[in-house]
Amino acid sequence: MEDPTGWVAVVRDLFSGVGILAFAISGALLAVQKRMDFVGMAGLAVVTATGGGMLRDVLIGATPVAAMVDWWMLMVALGGALAVWVLHRWMVRLNRPVLVFDAIGLGIFVVEGARKALEFGVGPVGAAFVGMLTGIGGGILRDALANDIPAVFRRDSRLYLLPALVGSSAAAAAVALGVGQWYVLALIAVGVCALRIASELLHWHVPALKTEAITVIRD
Repeated sequence: MEDPTGWVAVVRDLFSGVGILAFAISGALLAVQKRMDFVGMAGLAVVTATGGGMLRDVLIGATPVAAMVDWWMLMVALGGALAVWVLHRWMVRLNRPVLVFDAIGLGIFVVEGARKALEFGVGPVGAAFVGMLTGIGGGILRDALANDIPAVFRRDSRLYLLPALVGSSAAAAAVALGVGQWYVLALIAVGVCALRIASELLHWHVPALKTEAITVIRD
């Protein structure tokens, strides 16, 4: 992205911080549901908030990974865990705000993931995959550690992986075609955010096969 004054980077980091905080809260809330202690809450919060970015950086060879260099990311994630620890009885009131922050973070992370992958020499198709993984990777790791089927793969889940893939593909194509100015990528991130929120409000989901539970016969 062209950023002669540096303010675009500041805004990007600000919104990334919002997304990291939202992802951290979702991880900590799942830890509460699983009856984990504060160590478990902090662990799930950090994994959810930074896992996607770590997977991205490992895949494209950007080491040490950003979360290990930019210490503020870990601090924000731990702050989200602490907020849940103190305010978990009232967190149910934050469902809509957290959804919005999560959607903002998803839009920014998939776009930034694709852009960074291209910057490190990955092709457009690979960059689209890396961008998608940046957005959904933390949630997959969170659910796996909590012994759940990842939310993005459940038949009753709203659209999440699809907006991530559409956004990362659009960002990779824009940069590869030479039209990856910051405002173009920002519009793509807004589109991902809007699609994610719309899928929750309008109950959109990917079609699934109609199956019946298998009867278990004992003895």
